[in-house]
Amino acid sequence: MLTKTSIAPSPHAEAAKVLIDKIRALRDEIPRFTTEGLGDARSQNGTAVPEKFMESASAAVQSSTRLEQAGGADATTLRDAYAYAISYDPVVEELFALAKFMAHSIRLQRKEAGVCALDVYSLAKRLCKRKDGAELKPFVDDMRNKLGKKRQRKASSDPVPAPPPVPPAPPAKV
Repeated sequence: MLTKTSIAPSPHAEAAKVLIDKIRALRDEIPRFTTEGLGDARSQNGTAVPEKFMESASAAVQSSTRLEQAGGADATTLRDAYAYAISYDPVVEELFALAKFMAHSIRLQRKEAGVCALDVYSLAKRLCKRKDGAELKPFVDDMRNKLGKKRQRKASSDPVPAPPPVPPAPPAKV
């Protein structure tokens, strides 16, 4: 079995932490950014209305003091809130795209590392069979165990005899 050695910290860990901090800092730059009510589905029900409807509603509020007082918002506030939503929708799409491409990049790097590790394993298996490769045997055994593949046993020269044939059942009487 291999002895446990200390693993040097990844040079990528610090860079990833810095990037995470930058992404979190973006929250402070986004006007009206909030996490309040995030899990409350009721707070967002029925709010998807066409842009033309929003404009009609703001025009109605602008022309009627009664509607403005009853609705609790003036036309300028209503238009500004909707303009905010329209303006920042592409930001959400861009962030989703960034997340998708980042996940793809991670999968690709994991695949490349895996292919390389399998190549190392394959080469080590061949080399440990040589006289000058005995020092690789513990590494091969360790990699095999961690890969989860069981060693296949060679077929023995004495095969297990097949069970005797079962005689057919007598025909049923009608």
